[in-house]
Amino acid sequence: MIKGISILCGISTLLSFGCHSGERRGGDKSAEGKPAEMPGNISFMFPPSGYAHDHRQQLIQQCLDGIRHDLPIIKLHEFTDTFTIRFLESRQEMKEYSGIPASGVTMLEPQKIIYLLANDREPGAPIDHELMHMILQAEWGYPDRASLWMNEGLAAFSQNICNGYNDEQIYRYLAASRMLLRMDSMVNQFYQEPEMIAYHQAAYIVEYLLRKYGVEKFRDLWQRGFYNFKDIYGISFASVEAEIKTTAEQDYPEPPNIDWKTFSVGCY
Repeated sequence: MIKGISILCGISTLLSFGCHSGERRGGDKSAEGKPAEMPGNISFMFPPSGYAHDHRQQLIQQCLDGIRHDLPIIKLHEFTDTFTIRFLESRQEMKEYSGIPASGVTMLEPQKIIYLLANDREPGAPIDHELMHMILQAEWGYPDRASLWMNEGLAAFSQNICNGYNDEQIYRYLAASRMLLRMDSMVNQFYQEPEMIAYHQAAYIVEYLLRKYGVEKFRDLWQRGFYNFKDIYGISFASVEAEIKTTAEQDYPEPPNIDWKTFSVGCY
């Protein structure tokens, strides 16, 4: 259930993953200086003209559908926090508001807001991804520093598609190609690793942990940190990682034929 919402009115062309922090600039009004539309607990803000303005009904519906899609993944029945979703026209404008020229940015301070890029060149805002960041951090709090990979992995898994492949298929390719990152690198320097490897590797690990061991252990690991994995799961991560690789091999005996040079540019 999404409380108090009434309707008023894909993945970006090159997907820039992640929940980024940055200084927020500007006020709480739409680009044309009018107060934001307020359907219940979510404010939607649109530019006065252009792609996002012309498609605002569709974008609002995609956001509402995104919340309904994300909640069951972490076994939540509702999300009632008040927050704002603001659609922007360009990566330059995104950088001005968030400090990062990404296609989507989620911030909890000084207010809860998601910035999403939508224009005729990059029409598919990463809605499910950024909504998952908002829901997770509002409900569970910020992850332990050793669990940042889980934050990005779960947001990536909420989309579970990139260039026609799901996260398990991509993981299978990475494993077969000996491209998987060491887990200590994922834990300690996630944002310094190659984005298209780190995010999809994390996404399938997250999918496996949720499917086999459930949300409660996952949330405990989120809050306590990766180095408590064995205490929480009763098994070493190395053993679970072996299970993950074996499962991907069984599900996809032949690795997908991915052209990594093209694939690594981003999700289209």
